[in-house]
Amino acid sequence: MNLLNIPGLEIILIKKDILLIKQLKPPFRFSCSDGLLILPKNGRNSGSIVIDANIEPRFVNKINKIFGPISYYICSHGHMDHIAHVHQWENVGAEIYAPNKEAGNLLNLWNFYRCYNFDKMISYEEIEKFGEINKYRNCRKINSYKPGRVLSFDKIDIRTIPLQGHSIGHVGFLLEEERLMHISCLGFDKKSPELDGFGPWYGFKQCSIRQYIKDIQKVRDIFHKKCKLLTSSHSYLVEENDNNPFEYMLQKIKERHMKIQKSLMNLNNFSLRKQNLGYLTNRLC
Repeated sequence: MNLLNIPGLEIILIKKDILLIKQLKPPFRFSCSDGLLILPKNGRNSGSIVIDANIEPRFVNKINKIFGPISYYICSHGHMDHIAHVHQWENVGAEIYAPNKEAGNLLNLWNFYRCYNFDKMISYEEIEKFGEINKYRNCRKINSYKPGRVLSFDKIDIRTIPLQGHSIGHVGFLLEEERLMHISCLGFDKKSPELDGFGPWYGFKQCSIRQYIKDIQKVRDIFHKKCKLLTSSHSYLVEENDNNPFEYMLQKIKERHMKIQKSLMNLNNFSLRKQNLGYLTNRLC
């Protein structure tokens, strides 16, 4: 259920004082990510905390006007769909936190260019165009944290969970007392149970399929043992005892592996046929 009528945003009350924020139509494919808004609560946190809700500045301003002041913003990693608009959370007064290996991407595009080895493939001008299409603007100051660290704000603890199959600094977030986990960009990207998605993404050189599978198994175990709710950067809300997100992600990896194996077999068969043809040609000449 949409809590507020803000055109372009979906705000879902998932607990009494925790909201899931979604921008419905990003300006470009890699511009936005869903995230959490933790409202103030006596004896817990005095200011609002945002986790990884990378939404356009006009929506940041509306959220801040209704639920502010926003004290802290926590970023999961440095891909464009998680950094493009974070500067506006800083502009409304939030302190920005990001994982140490990718925090620099929030400060300038040059760091983004170097972080994922784009500099070995394309020109910086292409990255500047990519940043402009996604409306990227830099932040002024970042507080970096090491993946795995517990971030404590007032009396709320947010455990960062290293999920580095996706990127070198990528993390999920566990709010153990709230029995809630946000798995960020791990690869559960279904907009609704009946729709399909792309699944796990591991396209950069630093990514690891083997680590990715371990990460999925890790969050599956944490979810079933400690959580009642699961959210992610591009999907619907999942409730306890639902194993579909993990089966979906593992199945996507399996399907791709089978396609690659089939392609390699076809390539090998083609090479073998080509060798045989060359042999026959030489014999006939």
